[in-house]
Amino acid sequence: MFVPHSEIDLKKMFEELSISSLDDLFTHIPETLKLNDGLNVPPSLSELESISDFENLESKNTQNLICFAGGGHYDVYLPQTVKSLTMRPEFMTSYTPYQAEISQGILQVLFEYQSLICDLTDMELANASLYDGATSVAEAISVAINKTKRDNVVISSGFNPNTKEVVNTLVDRNKFNVNYVDLVDYLFPEDYVFSQDDAAFVVSLPHYEGSAQDLTSIVQNAKAAGVITICYADPSMLGILKSPGSMGFDIVVAEGQSMGSPLSFGGPTVGWFATRKELARLVPGRIIGESRDSNNTKTYVMTLRAREQDIRREKASSNICTNQTLNAVGSTIHLSWLGPEGLYEIGYQAIQKASYMKQLLTDNNFNVLNHTSSLREFLVETKKSAEEVILEMGSKGFLAGIKYDDNQILVAVTEKRTKAQIDNYVNSLMEVDNA
Repeated sequence: MFVPHSEIDLKKMFEELSISSLDDLFTHIPETLKLNDGLNVPPSLSELESISDFENLESKNTQNLICFAGGGHYDVYLPQTVKSLTMRPEFMTSYTPYQAEISQGILQVLFEYQSLICDLTDMELANASLYDGATSVAEAISVAINKTKRDNVVISSGFNPNTKEVVNTLVDRNKFNVNYVDLVDYLFPEDYVFSQDDAAFVVSLPHYEGSAQDLTSIVQNAKAAGVITICYADPSMLGILKSPGSMGFDIVVAEGQSMGSPLSFGGPTVGWFATRKELARLVPGRIIGESRDSNNTKTYVMTLRAREQDIRREKASSNICTNQTLNAVGSTIHLSWLGPEGLYEIGYQAIQKASYMKQLLTDNNFNVLNHTSSLREFLVETKKSAEEVILEMGSKGFLAGIKYDDNQILVAVTEKRTKAQIDNYVNSLMEVDNA
C-alpha cells in the first residue's frame, strides 16, 4: 500500500528547504517551459500505425556504422553463448532473491560472479554488482569518506567526463572537497603529495585518454597518508595489465559493459565493485555468501546488506537497494566463456591493432598525441573541428570516435576491428580532414 507524505512530513520538509509549498520546488524552471494547458499530443494511433510511426522515426538514424568510439563503452564481440543464456527465463524474470530457499540458482551465479571479479582484480571481496561504473565510483568515494572521516577527495582529471558529472552530483560539494588533479603528458604525476585530510584517491586504469601507467608507487604514497585508494579499471584490459590489487589499491570498481552487455544505446550496464575484507561492512549493495544448511549441503544467501536503504532507510549510507543481476549474469557467462587465455587475447588483439592504427595515422601526417603511453584508445589531432570530422566520417560509414577537444578525437580499437576497417578508416579520415 502506498502511504503519501503526511501534513507533518510536508511541513518538516518545507521548513528544512525554506519553502511554503510544493510549487516552490519548481520555481527555477522558466515559465516558457512549463505546461499550463496539458500535453499537446496528437490523436491516438492503432497498433499498426504506431509501429509504422516509430519505424519511420527509426529510419532517420544512421545505422551500421563501424565503431571506433569508446570512452567506457566498447564495441566488443559479445559471444552468442552470452546472448542465449542470459535470455533464459530463469535469468530474465528473476527477482531479488530474498527467499534463499527458492533462489539457489541465481544466488550461485552471483556468487560465481563475485568470485570472478575477485580473481580478475586481485581483491578479497566483491559485491553482487551496482548500477554502472559511474555510480560505483561515487559509492567507493562514500566508503572512503565513511572509513577515514575525512573531507577531501583527490581524483585524476583523466576520468570519463560523464563519470565526473555523476561524482559531482552524488558527492555533496558543500560538505566535501573534490580536487581534480591534472595529468602530465596524459599520466598521473608520480610526485603528487597527499595530505592527512585526503579521504580518497581515485584514478582510472587506463586513463580516459587511453594512456596507462603502473600506479604502484602513487598508491603507496597515498596509503602512507592514510588515504583509501580507488581504481576505476577497464575490464577488457585486465587480462593484459598488472592487476589493481597487486598495485595495492583498496577498492576496485569498473564499468562492466565490455564484459557481457551489448552497447544497447548506452545501457543498461553493470557496475563492478571489489575491495578488501576490512571494508566489508561499508560495501554498498548486497553480497552473496556461501554456507552449509542443516544437511551440510552447500547453500547461498544474501548477506551484509546493512548499507541498503530498504533495510534501515534513515541510517543508510548508500542509495543502493538493488543491483544489475541480469547484466552481472552476462559478465559471469562472458568471463567463463573467455577464460584467462581468452581475456588476454582480446586485450592483446586490441592493443596490437591500435598500435598498427596509430603508426598508420602517424605515417599519414596525423598527430597521435599520446602515441607511446596509450593502449587501445588514443587521441588524434585534426585540422577541422572534431564535430565536423565525426559528422563527415559518419557519411563514410564510420563512427569515428568521441569529441575530446575542439580539434581532438578520442579513438578506440577493439578486438573486433579488422585491418581492412582500420585502413579504410585512415583513408577516409585523410579525405575528410584534408578536404
